[in-house]
Amino acid sequence: MDVNQYMGMFLEESREHLQALNRCLLDLENDPNNLAVLDEIFRSAHTIKGMSATMGFTLVAELTHEMENILDLLRKEQLKANESILNTLFKCVDTLEQMVEAIAGGSEAGLDIKPLVGALVKLASGDNGGITADLAPTVSSEDKTSDIIIDATEANVIHEAKCQGLQAYEVQVNLRDGCLLKSARAYMVMNALDELGDVIKSVPAAEELEKENFALSFSAVILTGAEAQKIQSTVLSISEVDSANVLPLAETDCVSQEQPKAGQAEKQSQITTKPPVKTAGGAEQTSSSDKKLKSGQSVRVDIDKLDSLLNLVGELVINKTRLEQIGLSHRLTDLVETIEQMDRVTTDLQSVVMKVRMVPVGQVFNRFPRMVRDLSHELNKEVNLIIQGEETELDRTVIDEIGDPLVHLLRNAVDHGVESPSDRQAKGKNPISEVRLIARHEGNNVLIMVEDDGAGINPDIVKAKAVEKGLISQAEADKMDTAEAVRLVFLPGFSTAKAVTDVSGRGVGMDAVKTKIEALGGMVDVETKINEGSKFKIKLPLTLAIIQALLVEVCQEIYAIPLGSIDSTINITPGDIKTIQDQEVILLRGQIIPIVRLAKKLGAENSSSENREELFVVIVHMGEQKAGVIVDTLIGQQEIVIKSLGKLLAGIKILAGATILGNGQVALILDVGTLMQ
Repeated sequence: MDVNQYMGMFLEESREHLQALNRCLLDLENDPNNLAVLDEIFRSAHTIKGMSATMGFTLVAELTHEMENILDLLRKEQLKANESILNTLFKCVDTLEQMVEAIAGGSEAGLDIKPLVGALVKLASGDNGGITADLAPTVSSEDKTSDIIIDATEANVIHEAKCQGLQAYEVQVNLRDGCLLKSARAYMVMNALDELGDVIKSVPAAEELEKENFALSFSAVILTGAEAQKIQSTVLSISEVDSANVLPLAETDCVSQEQPKAGQAEKQSQITTKPPVKTAGGAEQTSSSDKKLKSGQSVRVDIDKLDSLLNLVGELVINKTRLEQIGLSHRLTDLVETIEQMDRVTTDLQSVVMKVRMVPVGQVFNRFPRMVRDLSHELNKEVNLIIQGEETELDRTVIDEIGDPLVHLLRNAVDHGVESPSDRQAKGKNPISEVRLIARHEGNNVLIMVEDDGAGINPDIVKAKAVEKGLISQAEADKMDTAEAVRLVFLPGFSTAKAVTDVSGRGVGMDAVKTKIEALGGMVDVETKINEGSKFKIKLPLTLAIIQALLVEVCQEIYAIPLGSIDSTINITPGDIKTIQDQEVILLRGQIIPIVRLAKKLGAENSSSENREELFVVIVHMGEQKAGVIVDTLIGQQEIVIKSLGKLLAGIKILAGATILGNGQVALILDVGTLMQ
């Protein structure tokens, strides 16, 4: 029987059951006498064992079989769920996740589960010796093999280098879970390797590494006279590198792609980044598999097919708009009536497709209880994580991207936000701190909040630290109010941590959070009170594909401004514009609004608004900030399909994308956030 056709189903269902195991083990830890949870844990472990045995993955089946023995004894109350047993079971789940991701990468081999199996056997016999660090699955040296494919040209280069006394090594690098600046770390690793020798190949390629198109692992081939130990220590000295394997490449490894070695033909199509490995510090998991299946009938659909469907609906919307214009301009009554009916159908179709793409944020949230539990143990803090609104739905493209920012905000809350139990008691607080992760709809946006009841952020300390690091001047600090001072935490390089740890303190986190959220068309803000806690608010658009926009004209070019960022449109005279500290402003309902001349911002000339007696102004907002954008003409509201600008124009910050109008003309979509800077 060919089981490869079932591989996708096996991986997805295994990930779902592993997520359920994590969740249920946390419930069991809170209530060791809960037999219903034990039954669910047993069922998930038994299902994984059955599936893996059918697929021929004996190591997974063996480990889950030993887990079943412990779980069965717990169900029969012959064993008590103590800390040692629970820690061992958590370690088993982590190991199973590594094994499933290894299978997804093309191999089950490489993990030594004997220490973990031995610990389970001991526990089953009543030996409650505590879990030790060496229970983590190890990779034995004989199992470490090179998966990299060397073509004929590269093989010749390696041969010439060896003739000169140099050695070829493959360096396999794994970054830590939660690493937010993967491309920067990859660049630092490549830089360090370049100083030791010549890097002749990387998998994935350098361009993909720069774009962060890899999980948490990558490989490089280096020609050097340095020892393997020296290469390994150099790579490990770089922050956020979790592990580094240095494997010598024999010339027998250097085969051309036209004549692959036996057994490597299949591998050649699998030269991808190594799968992410989940550790106690956090989780990296494919989001499409995290979602727990709802009861009832459902069909698994590949994400790419949904993307294609949405793209086709987008094209339909564009052509519908084009037909409307033709009907109106040629006064074709029959066509106009047909288009009105078509309009209703396309609107309904678009609505259905968008709903299909919407997934609950619980898909991302369900990884965090385990992360917070491990983190609080590591920091000797007692933290109660409360999750609310996990059923709130977001577009799948947004869901994929918000995991890392939320990981950092939660780590920050546990590390910096909440105090130790002794400090909390001294302040008269409950020694068990509370961290809340909340999601809810707010208009056409989803609001996600990370709240803690910790020490809060002291604006004076923040300002002093920012001045010390040279991020702002003392004069700027003196002028800032409390809210502005607290927002300094989002500046690049800012950190108040006294020491750099595995958790935080490197000064790259909050800036990375802000950059990621703004790239999604959202915004992040912070509120805080001393000794009461902090609240980080993330506001995200429900969807990123089809939006309502206001079309405006500037210098005979049409631009689109997303309707969600617009407060109102007004007409003013040039005399209404005042200048305060070299900044043009207007007074609107008692509020001072800065003015942005769009033509000037775009570098365009001969704007027709320059000499007009009446000016069109679009009042836009980003968070609490507002601005008035002066345009030549207001065209009207229209439904637009967001299209990417492609690699060539990706660096232009003021543009969020482009759209095709009904007449076939391309209109650029403005990014309100950068427009206001």
